[in-house]
Amino acid sequence: MPARPATPATPRRLPAVETEPTDVRELPYPIADDYVKDWTAQRALVELIANALDEDPHAAVDWNDGTLAIEDQGNGIPRTGLLLGATHKNDRQIGQFGEGKKLAALVLARDPQVGRVQFDTVGYSFTPVLKPSSYLTDVPATDDGPQPLVLHYRYWPTARDRGTLISVECAKETAEEAISRIRYLTAPNYRPPQDHAEVILDGQPGRIFVGGILVSRDSRFAASYDLPLTTAKGEQNRDRTIVDGAALEEHIRRALAASTDPAVIARFVGRALNGPRLSAAETYFDMIQDFAVRRAFRDHAYSLWSDDDVYHNGAGAAVEGELRLQGRGVTCVTSTLAQHMHGVLMRLLGVKPVPEAVAHHDRQSPIFWLKLDDVTVERRRTLDLACAVFRSAFGIGSLGTVKVYREAETSARYCTTGFYDPSSDVTGFSDETLDDLMETLRVAFHEGGHRRAAREGRLSWSDGGEDFEVAMDALGGRLLSLLVTPGQRRLPFLDAQAWEGVDLPDGGYLADRQQMQSLRRRQPTITQVRHAKQLEAAPEPRRLLAELAEHRMAAVLTERGMKSVEKAVGTVAINMRSWGVIARPKPAGYRRSGGFTCIPDYRKATALAELLGIHPPVLYLGHIAVEGPIYNVRLGTSSLNRPWNKPLSTHMPHVIADLRALGGPYGEQADAIEAMSQGRTPYDAEGAWLRPVIDLLNAEKQRLNY
Repeated sequence: MPARPATPATPRRLPAVETEPTDVRELPYPIADDYVKDWTAQRALVELIANALDEDPHAAVDWNDGTLAIEDQGNGIPRTGLLLGATHKNDRQIGQFGEGKKLAALVLARDPQVGRVQFDTVGYSFTPVLKPSSYLTDVPATDDGPQPLVLHYRYWPTARDRGTLISVECAKETAEEAISRIRYLTAPNYRPPQDHAEVILDGQPGRIFVGGILVSRDSRFAASYDLPLTTAKGEQNRDRTIVDGAALEEHIRRALAASTDPAVIARFVGRALNGPRLSAAETYFDMIQDFAVRRAFRDHAYSLWSDDDVYHNGAGAAVEGELRLQGRGVTCVTSTLAQHMHGVLMRLLGVKPVPEAVAHHDRQSPIFWLKLDDVTVERRRTLDLACAVFRSAFGIGSLGTVKVYREAETSARYCTTGFYDPSSDVTGFSDETLDDLMETLRVAFHEGGHRRAAREGRLSWSDGGEDFEVAMDALGGRLLSLLVTPGQRRLPFLDAQAWEGVDLPDGGYLADRQQMQSLRRRQPTITQVRHAKQLEAAPEPRRLLAELAEHRMAAVLTERGMKSVEKAVGTVAINMRSWGVIARPKPAGYRRSGGFTCIPDYRKATALAELLGIHPPVLYLGHIAVEGPIYNVRLGTSSLNRPWNKPLSTHMPHVIADLRALGGPYGEQADAIEAMSQGRTPYDAEGAWLRPVIDLLNAEKQRLNY
């Protein structure tokens, strides 16, 4: 159906119903008067108005002085249009069975609240009436019932040469009710949906339209929907009063899953979190695939909860953990959804589950670091001796920063004796462990093995890992070598006086605390060591981008008052793996056996760039340009000078357009970047072909004062 103009046309003055003509003939239809019993006069008027709008998007609909007039300037009703089942409609028009006008005429003719109905079209006029028929008189069967009434068209010739005028005598309320069911007449600037259903938040929820025409209502729905005519037309019943249930659910879920409208997301997330329950058709969260929609959900989540401490409790799981967090003032989110769908929604919103278990190296259970004054002299001596022995064998920095902790009563079930945290380079000893020297030595050796494996960049440095086993073997071998080297069997870092009954110095586990503090300041953390190695091996554009991204992330965390990078990138639906490929770059062509190592989707790069305050094309090119010639191609001499493959080639026109829109030093590189993406820039192993991208990154660093 064509769209109505932006400004509705002024209704034309419509002629009054003509007086009874003299040259009248009749066309009977074998349709009983009680056919389509559930049709009302309003439903019949909707059918007639929809037909008029099919013929003419500027059709005039007006009620005046007891008569509803519907006039279009189409081609009129052809003779074949009077045949039951004949239709000239296409897939973008309402009718499909050729029954609409006949059924509407029948319903209006039998309704006692409706007066005269008259159709004036090209060359003739007609009016529907119900009257007894002689159709069945010759049928050899008995029938004791009354003679049935059937539909007749009384028609006569006219001089009308354009369009159709339908005049219906009815109450104003009847006309207004019919008009309210047609969005062409009630929604300004209405455009019919094309690819998928439109979600309607205004007005009473539960209305189902097809191509702008109301066909049914369902009070369970949280919104109303307008289904595209091209796909929903064949899914209606013959009188188009309902849409097939499974098809309707599919239309609704697809429309919702494609919507980035903040108002739509707020409506359905609000219902999911606070009730009333959503209908099955509107529980669509597991259908969302598009990144733009996921990002819109994160935007909504950030508007709800801007702090870090937000968790969710799904279907009664981890109740004790939830209560503990609530007692600490942490927000716990629940919903009215089933467990699976609840989890899907929480992932969309970036809300983590309430921690139920605590891993050895990722402690969510509360622990308390102890001050030195809170550790007894006996325990401090035990720790000092154990650390001194270990450092004498493996070096003064072999344990990192040593701390003592105590577990809260709620975490006593974990019974940890110690742990190593690679992010802070802290080796922790449980205060109860320090009651036994042999147990303290065991913990020092065990956690020292974790530290050695982690700082050597091994992947499986945790308990049970092969790399941890290798590290422990190395430590054991070192100890055995000391036994065969008499000159090294000593403990140079031990405070001997502490073991002669003299109190330990205030504030330290080791005798020379200043020496240890100075050493810790000079030692890079494991994260810093790994980062430096990665940057050294990365191509220059990726290295420059990583440095700029890290600088901007620090500023973002400060500006927003956030505690973690994970929380910041989560606000734009980016996960830590995506952030990692930017901040921890790999060489060109690096591929993991699982996961991903680059971000070819410009929309994701744009989301991250907007978070960091970096121009999107600069971030995208700084990361992806080195992959351009080799992405999804077999490496070879000829393959490196060719247009970039999909999906990079799909995004590059947008990237180049954004560069030109930025102008200045960015726009100056647009032609060169376009030549690169089209394979017109000769590839060279030294990377000189990447100079335009490097210039963009340097311009961005200058703009951001970095």
